[in-house]
Amino acid sequence: MTKNQLKTMAFCLFFAGGLVSCGPSDIQSGDLNVIPLPQEITQAESAEPFVVRSSTKICYPAGNEKLERTAHFLASYIKEVTGTEVKLSTEAGDKNCIVLGLDPSIPQKEGYVLNITSNQVTLNGQTEAGVFYGVQTIHKALPITNGKALGALPAGTVKDFPQYGYRGFMIDVGRHFFSVDYLKELIDVMALHNINIFHWHLTEDQGWRIEIKKYPKLTEIGSVRKETITAPGSGKFDGTPVSGFYTQEEAKEIVAYAAERFITVIPEVDMPGHMLAALASYPELGCTGGPYEVATKFGVFREVLCGGNEKTLQFAKDVINEIMDIFPDAPYIHIGGDECPKAEWKKCPTCQAKIRELGLRDTKEHSKENQLQVYFMSEVEKEIAKRGKKMLAWDEILEGNPDPETTTVCAWTGVPASIKSAKLGHQTIVCPISHLYFSNPGYNRLKGVSSVGRVYNFEPASPELTDEEKQNIIGVQGCIWTEWTKDSLKMEWQMMPRIAALSELQWSNPAQKNLDNFLGRLRHQLDLYSLYGFHYKEDIEDVVIEATPTGEGGKANVALKTFDNAPVYYTLDGSEPTAQSTAYAEPFTIDGTTTIKAKAIRDGRETGIVESTIEYNLATMRPITLNSESAPSYTYQGASLLVDGLTGDDNYRSGRYIGFYGKDFDATIDLQEETEISAVSVGTYLVPGDYIFGLTGLEVYGSADGKNFKKIASKSIPTLPKGSKNNVLTRDEITFDKTKTRYVRVVGKCTPVLPKWHPGAGSKTFLFIDEVTIK
Repeated sequence: MTKNQLKTMAFCLFFAGGLVSCGPSDIQSGDLNVIPLPQEITQAESAEPFVVRSSTKICYPAGNEKLERTAHFLASYIKEVTGTEVKLSTEAGDKNCIVLGLDPSIPQKEGYVLNITSNQVTLNGQTEAGVFYGVQTIHKALPITNGKALGALPAGTVKDFPQYGYRGFMIDVGRHFFSVDYLKELIDVMALHNINIFHWHLTEDQGWRIEIKKYPKLTEIGSVRKETITAPGSGKFDGTPVSGFYTQEEAKEIVAYAAERFITVIPEVDMPGHMLAALASYPELGCTGGPYEVATKFGVFREVLCGGNEKTLQFAKDVINEIMDIFPDAPYIHIGGDECPKAEWKKCPTCQAKIRELGLRDTKEHSKENQLQVYFMSEVEKEIAKRGKKMLAWDEILEGNPDPETTTVCAWTGVPASIKSAKLGHQTIVCPISHLYFSNPGYNRLKGVSSVGRVYNFEPASPELTDEEKQNIIGVQGCIWTEWTKDSLKMEWQMMPRIAALSELQWSNPAQKNLDNFLGRLRHQLDLYSLYGFHYKEDIEDVVIEATPTGEGGKANVALKTFDNAPVYYTLDGSEPTAQSTAYAEPFTIDGTTTIKAKAIRDGRETGIVESTIEYNLATMRPITLNSESAPSYTYQGASLLVDGLTGDDNYRSGRYIGFYGKDFDATIDLQEETEISAVSVGTYLVPGDYIFGLTGLEVYGSADGKNFKKIASKSIPTLPKGSKNNVLTRDEITFDKTKTRYVRVVGKCTPVLPKWHPGAGSKTFLFIDEVTIK
């Protein structure tokens, strides 16, 4: 079954009894340690597995349509994964059956218990949703045999339930439109990962994508933009129109499709900002009356809905009421609330009149315009509450002090937002741009295990919260924004395999979190993606080259790793590795500049070549001690990164740098014997747009005993000027007369605060340090 075929349930296939099967006789057993990892697995190691044969029956209670549908799903999964066509029945036998049922004694609403013996599989959930998640476990526990062997489930018991009740994934269709059929494919990916919320971002400055019958121009005009900017800040446009919207019937089709997989669709109509497409359709909704145009660039626009106009407020209420008609079962309606500049409101007579009418005043925490937004949103929230639903909004809503009883917050701007929201008593969904925005261009430059690990190692419930406050963290969500996501290929490699790591944050016990264990289970998940025709980001399969000091004479141990322990071949002479090159067996030692090239080969399928040159200087692989505290989020493997012979890359988040916030860099390197030196250099990565500046001074000290230091040299370095480019790796060097010393202390002076020309003038800066060299 390809990913397209997943949408079709061919019920008739499973009732074709009486056929004689001459299937395979070999048996392959699977693994109950699936993704997401169940809460409790007890395997009966010595017991025989349950073998799935053509005579196997999936049994479900008569009259339960949901379990009947789930039984059909399971039969289709078995057929695709093992090639075996099983039967369905409402009558359970004693042998060779997979029995689905309900057990109200299971404590958790979405919990299930799966028991596997050689004769029978029983799967009970407190609800039908729990049974569906148990079916997903069976689905992923089966081996992929492609019909060449019989698949078997190992004997044992799984007791499972989710960590969070809200397990979401958001897809933005406003910037780029994706078809109904393709969204169904992505819903299947969500189901594979036990995700139960599809957050559907339907409207944007760049396109209105949902039919609203009372306001037809929203799709007649607002769903079409004439062209799109080609790259951030390029000033160039592609000249290609972008269009598309969903009729209400198509939206209901998506809702029904998701519901069959126990996924609830949460619609989002972002307001009062991100509304240029609506303003282009109905200019009277804005503060100036236009003219407006559907946005062709990306970013935050000052043109927003008029917060003081009663007709605009009525428009918002009308739209939300139609949205609730389309999505009757959605417990939440998301109305955005993010990135709404108040520049027009400050000038708008209508907005200012409304502010006076409401008696709003500036406070230390909240401007009167921010309070006007809270009023606007609360009026819309009242419409939502009339229908028995709750309002969801992005965390900027907190700028206006909303009511925790009525406002659930999606905390996206960073970890502090989720902490603030939970401390204020809001039910909070954690989705920070720093870890769970899968379309973030900066983090998308992370490769392989580091990309997956950044998601997996994130802790949604911050340790800064009390146990009581942690109860306000009700869910975790991944997000893909589609400014630069035009096609399915990029959509999928942004999702996969990071969505697998996300699913463990959402479902699994955080006390069992272990990245190496997760990576050991990831191979099968990748194979499932391939089986269903999805495109995961293949650099997860690349070789990782790690070099660590031996502690003796500057020597290094080099390890070549893959997440799944695949065969690796490498060279040290600059030649391209092949299957005839040296096969990696264990770490090896180097003691001088070396270029390592390596590739992995899996069943004849070769990865790209990974290359690292470890360049030696007097500091390389020598003991180093940090005397200043690095930023916890940017410490990575610690000080040894600065003397490992590897220069930094084009991404300060990659783990190749150590970051300091508002502090100087200060480190001592032990050359392990008295050595003549005459130059020291420090690499820094400059991203002024992200508050990352360079050194303003460099000092070098020497010592014979590591305790008493004498200054050898110092220099001043100019502060970055206005107009400095982002993403620049630079190296500052200081030279001096030849000096003999054993210990070398290097102090790099940070830029104390952002200069006057910077938008964040006066704030502390970050300093990101790369390799330290001594000559």
